[in-house]
Amino acid sequence: MITANIRISTPNKATSRSLVASVQPDNLNMKGLKVKGKPLDHSASFTLEFGGKIETFIFTLDDLLRCLQAAKETLEKVSN
Repeated sequence: MITANIRISTPNKATSRSLVASVQPDNLNMKGLKVKGKPLDHSASFTLEFGGKIETFIFTLDDLLRCLQAAKETLEKVSN
């Protein structure tokens, strides 16, 4: 089992909730992958677990990070 933990700082819990919700639809259909997001007061925490090849895990992690970056940038522009 391969595991990664990611924590992204946010200005408040509402933004954390939105960030977690923004990647939920992508988490449903990959066999052997579990992505759990948790909104915190000033950050969003994500845990990934995967029971497959490391290469696939790296590509998946990269994709998640790109999605989170895009969502965070969008949320920052909307909230300003």
